[in-house]
Amino acid sequence: MNMLTNHRKQTGSTLIEVLIALLVLTIGLQGIASMQYQSIKDNFDSTQRSHGVFSAQELINRIRANPTGRENGRYNFNGDPCGLGARPVPFCADVNTAAAAVCGEAEMATFDIWESICPTPNQSHAQNNSQLINPNLIIQCVGGCSTTAEFDLTLQWQSKSVTDDNVANNTLQNEQFSQVFKP
Repeated sequence: MNMLTNHRKQTGSTLIEVLIALLVLTIGLQGIASMQYQSIKDNFDSTQRSHGVFSAQELINRIRANPTGRENGRYNFNGDPCGLGARPVPFCADVNTAAAAVCGEAEMATFDIWESICPTPNQSHAQNNSQLINPNLIIQCVGGCSTTAEFDLTLQWQSKSVTDDNVANNTLQNEQFSQVFKP
C-alpha cells in the first residue's frame, strides 16, 4: 500500500505555477519593449540634435567665408529655409555633371542658408524637405553688420522628446541650438 501512495505524488508543475511563471515572463517582456521604444525615441532625438548642431556650424563657416555678404547683411534671416521646397536659383554648387553657377555675394548667402539646413541633390537623404522637422532659422547681426559685428544664430526644430509621453495630443516638442559668434 505504501507503494501506491508514492505513485500518486505529482512530480511536475501545477497549472498555478505555470501561470505565475508566464506572468513574470510577460512583465519582463513588457519592460524590454518599453526600453526599446524609449531607446528608439532617444536615438532619433540624438540624430536630430547632431544634425542641427552640424548644420549650424556649417552655416557659421559659410558666413565666415563670405565677408562681403555678411557685411552687407545678406545672412540676416528669419524663417524656414526649406519652406519653399525648391532649391535656390542660381544653384551655386556642382550637381552630378552640371557645373556650379557663378554667384554673387547675395546669391551665395541665400544658397549657403538653404544648403546648410535643407537637403541637396547631392545628398542621399532627400526624403524630407529637411533632416530637421519644421526647421526655423534666425540669424541676426548684433549691433549692425560690419567686419567686427557679432552674429546671433538660432536654429529651432521639432522633435519627439522624452517629455512628450505625458502630452495628451502627442504633439512634437521644440528643440533649439543657439550660438553667438564673431566671424
